[in-house]
This record gives sequence, C-alpha cells and structure tokens, in this order.
Amino acid sequence: VQSPLRGEIRLQSDHDLARDSRTACEWQSFVNNQAKLQSAFKAAFKKLSVLGHNINNLIDCSEVIPEPPNVKVKPATFPAGITHADVEQACATTPFPTLATDPGPATSVAPVPPS
Repeated sequence: VQSPLRGEIRLQSDHDLARDSRTACEWQSFVNNQAKLQSAFKAAFKKLSVLGHNINNLIDCSEVIPEPPNVKVKPATFPAGITHADVEQACATTPFPTLATDPGPATSVAPVPPS
C-alpha cells in the first residue's frame, strides 16, 4: 500500500483497519492516547497468543516476563512535509485530532539495500 513517506512500507492490514467503517474511529482514537493503545494491544496479543490452544493445557509462566519500563511519550506529530490536509479521514463521527507538523525537510525513509 502506498505511503505518504517516500521509502516507507505500509501494511495492507493497517491501511484497511484505519479506513474500514467498523474500525476507523477506534483506530483514530489511539492518536495521543498511548495508554489506550497499549491496553488494546495487550488484550489482542493475549487473545492471539492462545489461538488454537486449549488454555487448560498450558502452563502460565508470565511471571518471568519483566514489566516494561515507563517511557515518556511525546505528543503525536505529523512528519515533516505532512499536514492535516494529507489525512484520509475515515472516521465519520469524530474529526481527526489536530497535530503539529515536525519542522524540517520532508521526511523520507532510507531505501533498503538490495540483497
């Protein structure tokens, strides 16, 4: 799927989740809401981790997984060269949040060297 950033790869599934009328508003609600995003990701990952397994046959060893450190999260911004006008608004009930644009030349991603 084409990305607005030169050199960036965008997953078709991310593109579709962000634009489908059943998921667009929830996807958009994660902007500047790191705690909500983390909670939703944790719940989805937990469901996927046992998919195809009988949970009664599993051994819970989650105590060996360390707690992640708290990270200071800065407010979301558009990459340099991208503005609110570039947003493909998909949530019909809530406008896209207002974000600042990072200063500097248009953001690009370094090309992947050939293998």
